[in-house]
Amino acid sequence: MYPTNIINFCLEQKLPNPIFILYLLPMQTIRIQTSQNIEVEYQLAGIGDRMVAYLVDLAILAAYVFVLVLSNEALSYLNSGIITFLFMLPPLFYSLLCETFMNGQTIGKKAKGIQVISLDGGQASFGQYLARWIFSLIDIATGWGVVAVVMISLSEKNQRLGDKVAGTTVVRTHSKTNIHDTIFEETADIYKPLYPGVVILSERDVSLVKEVLNRNRKTPNYSLLIKTADKIKSVLGLQSNHEPEDFLRTVIKDYNHITARM
Repeated sequence: MYPTNIINFCLEQKLPNPIFILYLLPMQTIRIQTSQNIEVEYQLAGIGDRMVAYLVDLAILAAYVFVLVLSNEALSYLNSGIITFLFMLPPLFYSLLCETFMNGQTIGKKAKGIQVISLDGGQASFGQYLARWIFSLIDIATGWGVVAVVMISLSEKNQRLGDKVAGTTVVRTHSKTNIHDTIFEETADIYKPLYPGVVILSERDVSLVKEVLNRNRKTPNYSLLIKTADKIKSVLGLQSNHEPEDFLRTVIKDYNHITARM
């Protein structure tokens, strides 16, 4: 939650939107318990991140309207009312369509490296995107976004009204991904999987396992390794004498080896 005294001061003094000050504040994080009972930490997108993304989207829509105005004379022979209605549909549904088909991102969000996710840690559903879009008419379109700024500032999870209703939030994505951040593990053709049952896991399950291993590599957390290994063993219905880290790495290798040859 951002300090409300900064928000109040900026509003009382009639200063420009306080997002430019808030943009400089430390980044917040959120811990989400996934459906696999694995706790994952995400870096929340700040108001500054979201505003920059919004301005990029606004510039795209402005360019669209500009082209529309230029072409208006060429299309003047058609019914202007119908043309105006049809041409205003893309801007109206822009954010809803983008987030639905771009995995929680608009072009602006993608450019800024932020993304809408569900509070259960997974990809948001169409219903959640729809709820965010409907309530954007209240917290973004009303008062030039002041309602959204205040709501995000007062929210522990950086949620505007639409996020609260939809059960979503906006997080930062990894702008730079190296091989250690992916689930890819190269295996030789002669490799023999120890746990062939890993095929029942989803790619997201394996991604979470990889994320746990990456976090442990940066900040050792043996208890999290044990918890994750126990959960995977429970899902697969097996026992293993491997150390938790070795077991999890083997699961990823087996998954890669088997799925690559399916």
